[in-house]
Amino acid sequence: MGKAINVGGAPAAPGRPDNAIELARALGDSAKLPTKQLTDTPALIAQEQDMLVKCESAIENLRFAFWAAGKALQVVRDARLYRAQFETFEEYTQARWDITPQYAGKLIRTWRVAEALFQSRPGGGLETIVSTKLGYGHAWALVPLVEEHGVQAAVYLYLGLVKVKGSSVTAALVQGAVDALPKAAAGQKAKTEDAVIAYLASLEDETRSTPAADPAKAVRALSKAAKTFDTGTIQAALAHDPKRARTAVKSLIEVLSSVSGVKVTFLESETDGEDAELEGGATDATEGAEESPEGEAAAA
Repeated sequence: MGKAINVGGAPAAPGRPDNAIELARALGDSAKLPTKQLTDTPALIAQEQDMLVKCESAIENLRFAFWAAGKALQVVRDARLYRAQFETFEEYTQARWDITPQYAGKLIRTWRVAEALFQSRPGGGLETIVSTKLGYGHAWALVPLVEEHGVQAAVYLYLGLVKVKGSSVTAALVQGAVDALPKAAAGQKAKTEDAVIAYLASLEDETRSTPAADPAKAVRALSKAAKTFDTGTIQAALAHDPKRARTAVKSLIEVLSSVSGVKVTFLESETDGEDAELEGGATDATEGAEESPEGEAAAA
């Protein structure tokens, strides 16, 4: 938090490699990577502790990369630094980095709020939470607020969420708070925090007002849902009302993943506009079949 981002995209820190190539090399020979637990002790031995630092540095680089990539892409685009080899910025992004102009545009639209949050000094331990939780998904959910009311409005809202929810903030929660924020409160710290508290309270009220379900009926409902919500049905819902359908599907996935112990990562599609595609996996799916936000940013 507040540390300069270097060319490799990772924050420099004592004892850690400071660029992408060094991060990868620091993990060791690819043919000799550990495939099982090295010791039977609950505590990590020195070798394991060193390995964990190197691994988490590489993963951390992925989370920060979208910010650096978006900022760099804007400079290349606005200053026409591509002109010596390419006629257009679109040709440059596709030929040089193999990313679509649409996705490059998303990175450019996202970096300003990410930078403002990473460089903020909210105090009270919030700075650490922001540096740990903020990623592309959270920043992208703030973009509509940024473009309508400015970066500071988005900073107030995100910090207000973190102040109440701490590290349990999710992209879906950020998007819901953005949608619920009254226009009159946007850009005003106290009113934004009040609006965030009211939004979170409304979610809790909805949860409390929902009667306890009959377990047998719940099983039948889940079985029916599994048969009903096929790909065609979900695509039809997305086509009819993209925003509400995405929010509903994300919420459903988060509930199911939380009880099943399966970690799910939401990936943005490369299509224009806000119609994002949902993908999930049993692990962090940033390296799925389609290009993920952080994956493309790391390439950039």
